[in-house]
Amino acid sequence: QRYALYERKKEIPAKYMQGGVPEVDGKVTWTKTYKVEGKSAEDIYNNALGYFSGLVKSGNQTDKSALAGVNRAEHKILVRAQEWLTFAKKALYLDQTKMNYAVSVECSDGECKVLITNISYRYEEGRPSEMHYTAEDMIADKVAFNKKGNGFTKGGTKKFRMATIDRMEQILNDLGTALK
Repeated sequence: QRYALYERKKEIPAKYMQGGVPEVDGKVTWTKTYKVEGKSAEDIYNNALGYFSGLVKSGNQTDKSALAGVNRAEHKILVRAQEWLTFAKKALYLDQTKMNYAVSVECSDGECKVLITNISYRYEEGRPSEMHYTAEDMIADKVAFNKKGNGFTKGGTKKFRMATIDRMEQILNDLGTALK
């Protein structure tokens, strides 16, 4: 039976459609400001530092992930991350890419500002088909959608876009939990 030929197009959730990847001055950039009522800059900084210290050592990170800058006096943290972003994993099949990104954190009394930028990918590393992409070349609205803007372009932008949005959402949600 040939079900695949007759399968209806699945609707793409709104979070992946146009506007789902934020840009600042033409650069893919996730930003979030957390309001943490009643907490000092020092407390917020310590919670953020604890979260990112754990993140750079977590299972999907490579040995290139690190706390690149820690300034306790100014309550600032810089993180350089390289992690495996998995698109599909089955018994004999693994489709993944190395994703690089930078995180900047600034804490003040009652508030924590986070910026995630400089996102890039190394796909099929070590193979003749190895490719390097920036987020602007792969997941930005202008390259990810067809001319009508109602569907993804061909060539894998969909999986990169969806996986990146999900990962950035997870990082920001987990940080929000750590700051409470």
